[in-house]
Amino acid sequence: MSVKQVILLSVIFFVVNTKSIFQSCVVKTSAGSGCYHYDLSTLYQPGGYDLSDGNYNYTVDVCQNIAKAPAACGNQQAPAFQIVSAQLCIPIGEINSLITYPINGDPNQGVRVIYSNGSTYAQAPYPRAVIFDFICDTSVGVGKPLSVVEARQFRYFVSWPTSAGCPIKYDPSESCPTQTFQPDWGSLAFRPTPSWFDDVKFGIFIHWGIFSVPSYKNEWYWRELMKGNPDYVTFHNRVYGCSGVEPNKFPCTGPSFQYADFAPMFKAELFNPDQWADLFKRAGAKYVVLTSKHHEGWCNFPSAQHWNWNSLDQGPHRDLVGELTNSVRTAGLHMGLYHSLREWYNPLYIQDNNDNCSTTSFVDEILLPTLYDMTARYKPDIIWADGAGDAQCTLDSVSYWKAPKFLSWLYNDSPVKSSVLVNDRWGSHSGGDYSTGPDRYSPGKLVPEKWESCYTIQKGSWGFDRTEDITDYWNTTSLLYQLVSTVSCNGNLLLNVGPTSDGRIVPTFEERLLQIGEWLKVYN
Repeated sequence: MSVKQVILLSVIFFVVNTKSIFQSCVVKTSAGSGCYHYDLSTLYQPGGYDLSDGNYNYTVDVCQNIAKAPAACGNQQAPAFQIVSAQLCIPIGEINSLITYPINGDPNQGVRVIYSNGSTYAQAPYPRAVIFDFICDTSVGVGKPLSVVEARQFRYFVSWPTSAGCPIKYDPSESCPTQTFQPDWGSLAFRPTPSWFDDVKFGIFIHWGIFSVPSYKNEWYWRELMKGNPDYVTFHNRVYGCSGVEPNKFPCTGPSFQYADFAPMFKAELFNPDQWADLFKRAGAKYVVLTSKHHEGWCNFPSAQHWNWNSLDQGPHRDLVGELTNSVRTAGLHMGLYHSLREWYNPLYIQDNNDNCSTTSFVDEILLPTLYDMTARYKPDIIWADGAGDAQCTLDSVSYWKAPKFLSWLYNDSPVKSSVLVNDRWGSHSGGDYSTGPDRYSPGKLVPEKWESCYTIQKGSWGFDRTEDITDYWNTTSLLYQLVSTVSCNGNLLLNVGPTSDGRIVPTFEERLLQIGEWLKVYN
């Protein structure tokens, strides 16, 4: 698309049934109880309003109907925002996917109106929306749209100070139309992000599991062992016993020792959740994300779907997630849970892979029941998904992982529907409340939408690695640089520590965290 091409964004407000959010250019939104009304009909101007972001020109029309999609889109009947050029045919939003909510939670500050996609003739898989902030300003009258910013694949943000952004009516007894989120990314991706996440800036990531027992190189120990990585197999056979991996290539005499034999050795006998929470608070962190389950499938909480492969049945015989959740919240911090989607060696997951995902037994019988139970039990503020896919088909966030199904429940009906956030690692083309990008992500520029960088103190591993020396740890100056640069670009820094299998956070981690905390006392 050339710079000179004009993109038409048409805001369609039209009469639908009485339960609709829009009625004759009147927007309705709720702020706790009752219903606030905003009349946007005064914003109509023949020919629309011209905008530019420095690269493209836009025309914004209000209270118009596009009765028919362009010929390039198959002439389908679909009122929608449109971006149309020789290269693009993209509807951005339909009346059924409209979402409204008060700006900053205060209906007197204005109303945000979001149209997300839902049409069958979109030619790309990403969620799309035009997001208008009608800001209450009685001094400007009708006003005009001031800016348009494109962020994260066809999300257009428009700021519009106007008297029409001030409510014309409040009815405390009226029930506003329910805004439910359908089990598809086009609807889910534009759920209002809970504001607390933008305020916290700095969090602690914790990778802890069975891999913490060998604590050799990284948390993918089991995978590397079973793949026949010579470094891992030789180490394992020499230190623990015969792995049975490629015995002709790696001959071994003596007793067998399988990865599952590490479970009784993961005792966490020195784990003190109050001490951990106090350390994180003194570091200046505002939220914590703990591995509830990594790719090895071990759960740090009692799980009916992981019998004898969880921290209550084996090893510590403790609910590690529950204990740390209570301590973190008592310290006044937010608590999140990392949860791997896949489990490398779960027989059901292996069978689904072998069946080219014609079956979804692992998702239906293991993953989803575990997620529902974990959410109801611990009420996490963040569900941090990871590990979507080994076979190509298991990368699919919809047909295999069924992530929209779970998130629709999470946003509509779960006990944390108003406070929880999720990242965007649910598989191919997934949405989320914020972006995590690749590990140690840094865009190097200001990003309009919220994002997070997950970063390590040990340079080579997320789980504790006892093979590393002091030169393999980032110094405090480097970590502070990462924190400042991340926050300056509208991100949060999630800084990882890897505890030992007996439940300690080693002094080098403690030193880095406490030095960051001292710096934040001065420069927070």
